[in-house]
Amino acid sequence: MHLVTNVRAVDPAREFGSTGLGNLAWKERVDGWRMKQDKNAVPVPLTTSHAASERGQDIDATTDVLIDDSLLNDEARQPLSRKVSISSSRINPYRMVIVLRLVILCIFMHYRITNPVTNAYPLWLLSVICEIWFAISWILDQFPNWLPVNREIYLDRLALRYNREGEPSQLAAVDIFVSIMDPLKEPPLVTANTVLSILAVDYPVDKVSCYVSDDGVAMLTFEALAETSEFARKWVPFCKKYNIEPRAPEW
Repeated sequence: MHLVTNVRAVDPAREFGSTGLGNLAWKERVDGWRMKQDKNAVPVPLTTSHAASERGQDIDATTDVLIDDSLLNDEARQPLSRKVSISSSRINPYRMVIVLRLVILCIFMHYRITNPVTNAYPLWLLSVICEIWFAISWILDQFPNWLPVNREIYLDRLALRYNREGEPSQLAAVDIFVSIMDPLKEPPLVTANTVLSILAVDYPVDKVSCYVSDDGVAMLTFEALAETSEFARKWVPFCKKYNIEPRAPEW
């Protein structure tokens, strides 16, 4: 089954300025947006209060609704994530290990290049080329480890922006594939727990699809998954209602 959704494309440069929570462009955009919202919202409470005063009704509820909507809109426009810095006491020891490995690697490569094997020169040259290739690959792998980036995700803002109550969900559809082969090495109970955890994920039910690919074509796995699909009708609502974590029955 294919799900087609109309997801609004978000341009961070246009809506949020550049990345970073302390950015001046971001602050100016937020202040301008708030002033625009205030100007648009001024006539509404006046008209409502005038009509309510004529009917002798209380207008506090209307004012609260306007304020809550403004706060929700402001929260929904906030960035969905932020960078979390790593303390120097945690990252510096690992950087020292990287530097030590790099020094040892340079000494080793210097020895290998300056001491050729004349009796088997082609094999020596091939081994040196391979070692240089692996050394360059290792150095490239260390760049993200030297400056790691951790991000904190705000799921509530994601829900406010794309999954509001009373409106069609704009979240993208997610397809998850589970590949298995041998029911002896991969017990069906483990596969069932995996599938149930996927189906009970904190995401709109109609947006999540789970596909199981059994290369072993085992009837035992098929029957186990048939029972799993029936149990999921009770397990998924139970997890969402009581906010169960983790959502694998084995836990």
